[in-house]
Amino acid sequence: MKVFPNSRKVRASRNDVTSFNRGWPCSTLRDTRSYWFEFDADGNLVDTDCPESDDGRAALADDCKVFLETGELPIYARAD
Repeated sequence: MKVFPNSRKVRASRNDVTSFNRGWPCSTLRDTRSYWFEFDADGNLVDTDCPESDDGRAALADDCKVFLETGELPIYARAD
């Protein structure tokens, strides 16, 4: 995951999505692409390129929000 410079937008890479999907078997997020999530100053999701129909969207957005606010990567995104 990475934060876009001078923004509150976080990108989950294809590798992040692949790792996320291993822990969420019902996820329909495509691991062939990355996704980004943008949050306002209160932490509300205000924009994303992730389709609403994709299962797993809310959970991945929550992980991106935690990363934005704390700098802590989710367990699945950490290097071994």
